[in-house]
Amino acid sequence: MTFTYMQIHLYFIIPPIFLLWSIYRPLIGRREVIKLLWLGFMATIWTTPWDNYILSQDGWSYPPGSIIGKLGYVPIEEHIFFILQPILIILLHLIITHGRLLPFDTLSRRPLASLFWIGISLLGLRLVLQTHLYAPLDYGLKQKMFYLGWILVWINPVIAFLTYLGARLTKADWATVILGTSWLWVVDTIALRSGSWSISPSTTLGVKVWRGLPIEEAIFFFLTTYLIVLSSSLISHIHTLLVLSPNLPPCPPSNPLAHIGLLAKVAFNSPTIDRRILEGLREAEKTLKKGSKSFEIAKLAFGREMRLGLVVIYAWCRVTDNLIDDPFPTISEQDSSSLDQARSKILEAIRKHLITTYRLADIYPAQNHPEPSSNSGSELDEILDEIPNLTPSDRTAFHLFSLIIPRLIPIYPFLELCDGYSTDLQFPSKPLTTIAEAGSLDISDKLPIRTTEDLLHYADDVAGSIASSICYLAWSVLDSDLDRYPSSNTTVPVKNYTFADDLHDKTKSQSSARSMRGIRSEGGVAKTGEARQRKQLRVIQSAREMGRSLQLVNISRDIIKDALISRLYIPISYFDSPQSIISILFPSSPDSGSASSTTTKPHTESDHSGYIDRLLSLADSMRDNSLSAIEDLPNISKSGIRTMIISYYEIAHAIRSSEGAITERGIKVGKWTRMRKAVKAFWLG
Repeated sequence: MTFTYMQIHLYFIIPPIFLLWSIYRPLIGRREVIKLLWLGFMATIWTTPWDNYILSQDGWSYPPGSIIGKLGYVPIEEHIFFILQPILIILLHLIITHGRLLPFDTLSRRPLASLFWIGISLLGLRLVLQTHLYAPLDYGLKQKMFYLGWILVWINPVIAFLTYLGARLTKADWATVILGTSWLWVVDTIALRSGSWSISPSTTLGVKVWRGLPIEEAIFFFLTTYLIVLSSSLISHIHTLLVLSPNLPPCPPSNPLAHIGLLAKVAFNSPTIDRRILEGLREAEKTLKKGSKSFEIAKLAFGREMRLGLVVIYAWCRVTDNLIDDPFPTISEQDSSSLDQARSKILEAIRKHLITTYRLADIYPAQNHPEPSSNSGSELDEILDEIPNLTPSDRTAFHLFSLIIPRLIPIYPFLELCDGYSTDLQFPSKPLTTIAEAGSLDISDKLPIRTTEDLLHYADDVAGSIASSICYLAWSVLDSDLDRYPSSNTTVPVKNYTFADDLHDKTKSQSSARSMRGIRSEGGVAKTGEARQRKQLRVIQSAREMGRSLQLVNISRDIIKDALISRLYIPISYFDSPQSIISILFPSSPDSGSASSTTTKPHTESDHSGYIDRLLSLADSMRDNSLSAIEDLPNISKSGIRTMIISYYEIAHAIRSSEGAITERGIKVGKWTRMRKAVKAFWLG
């Protein structure tokens, strides 16, 4: 069967592109588009003169009827392929390397590695000279070296240049090269065997990889694929440097020329990255894998730049929560008073570290954060020294947070989270084991969640705060305002959120979230007078509402688990009598009908459907009121946020399906059910 050149595109190149685009579409933003545009443009500019010359020398040819027409010596379909190949390989590269947080560690120059490619270029030049000039030792090959020599002369100088700039391939990059090259070899073999085009035997060595695939064609597609992956990886790394470098804008401009100019500036004058950042990101990923399998998967629904920030925030939250929960290696050996004092001291140190971090960020707004050996660096370390049992991994999470987050997200959400920790500290410091023990402590005084307002206040502190931080992060790394608002601060985006002071109301109360709920949208906008900030303000308020909703789902799932450590987040006002509270904190054992004064807490399944239904109904109403605000976030953050929300609400659905029967492990959600819903949310919205 004979294929025309256009049919080769229609049957073998465009369908894979369409498939790969469909898979990665929700995460394609300005960074990905600039890759496609720039590499497609450069491929056309660099290849067109070379292709014209090779065709003028009959390097290969096309039979009559195989092509639509020509521009110069080059068929129109060939010009189309100059663009299609980069698109195909880049999309494949994006998918294969998506799970990788860092493209590679540094952008140090690689002069020695580039010498290899320069050597290959010189070899190509030698073959070209042998082809076109008299050479006493041509081994009878002469013109047969034509195609191979010109391939090496044409492409290797570019590879050498990119390698010198610091570009390199990791295992995932090599997987892309191998898979992409293999596919193009197959397509080229089909085209050559069907007569879509033919390679001149007089300009090639006559060596074939297999029937229908000359060695020159195999080398051509390997080197072009390698170059595209090398370029794509370098651009990805530069985009990552924008987030990690305090003196660069974390979000590149949407204007293509300005975007390319910024990439070139960083490539030719790469910043020095604090090694603590790289080490911290590795540690943060380890913390993530240990602490939350669900978040480890959910983060993949976000692009790399969002994931960087989310991993840093999550690691900080996980470490601070663990430090407060476990101030001593062995909790059981400590009395309640010692635990209370230790936890309060740790919380105070965390707050102090936060405030100092942001104060230093104002002092060093566009410089690398001070090293620990400097006075300001020592100041942060001295605060961390106040925290007992702080491991090197824990310290790394604090350093990482200090180096990346302050220019992206205001301090308020994290102070509010500390307020949530304060609420947790009002619960009994050690799990109560008997009803008699609870009576001696007057347990009702140790339950801070008394009303629905208290519950929502707490949920806002621990979840609404993080939801708002995700909004700030999305705007900072995905939505540069430079093109629309030239006065915007693109290097330190946090300075653009001038409404944050009023929104979080830092001056009126330490519990910023409580005052936030009373603020009217017009209050924050009165100062700015800009529709952009009015929209951002509304989105954050809706995000906090969604955060509270998700926290209620968490509380519903963990009623038994929390009760085992003497924590009750269901408002006391929901209970008819003290005995109802006791029934949760001290559930009857399966073998007895009532709880006695010596009852200890069994690990059992309990039915609290009445309370759970009330919590989930409240969660549903808040979710419905806030869901539409997702559409006002940057495009490539939407799918990830939807996926996280759907995953959480699968928990709510499972609780309802079980009619409130939950265990100390919460509720089991079907793996495939959650995956199916997550896939639907990610790709279909």
